[in-house]
Amino acid sequence: MIDGVLTLFKTFIEIIFFYKGPRDIPNSSVLLLMVFVFWCLIGVIASIFMESNQTGGLLFDLMLIVFGLAIYALIINSFGQSERIIRCFTAILGCSLIFSIVLLLAQVCLSAVLTSDETRLAVQIIWLWSIPVEGHIIARTIDRHWVFGFLIAITVLFAQLQLFVYLSPMFGSIS
Repeated sequence: MIDGVLTLFKTFIEIIFFYKGPRDIPNSSVLLLMVFVFWCLIGVIASIFMESNQTGGLLFDLMLIVFGLAIYALIINSFGQSERIIRCFTAILGCSLIFSIVLLLAQVCLSAVLTSDETRLAVQIIWLWSIPVEGHIIARTIDRHWVFGFLIAITVLFAQLQLFVYLSPMFGSIS
C-alpha cells in the first residue's frame, strides 16, 4: 500500500512538472475521495501550524475548490470527455495537495531565514505555479493545446476570485 501511495505521490509531482497528465492516474472515485480527505487534512494541519484564527478558512477554501471543480466539470462535459472527470479532479486535488505541503514547508522553513516579505514572495511564486499546472491538467483532459488549458485555468481563477470577493465578508478576515 505504501508503494502505491508513493507512486501516486510521484505521479502528482510529475504532473506538476508537466511530464505526465491525468491519464496516468487510476480512474477511481475511491482514490478521488482519499485524495480529497488528505487535501482537507493538510488544510487543517496548515491552519493549526500557522496558528491562525481561521475557523472558516478550510470551509472557505472548500467552497472555492468545489466552485472551480464545478466549472471544470462543465467545460469537460462540453468537450464530450465526461468519462475523464474523476481523473482530472484527482489530478487537480492531488497536485493541490502537493502544493499545499510545499507551501506549508516553505512558510515554516523560509520564515526562519528570510524576512516576512521575502517569504511571502516565495510562497506567491509557488502558488502561481499551480495555475499553469491546472491548465496542463485541463488541456490534457480535453485533448487541447496547453495554451487553451492555461486560458481556461486563468478564467476559472478569475471566477474563483470573484466568489472570494463575494464571500469574504461572510467569513470575516480570511487571508
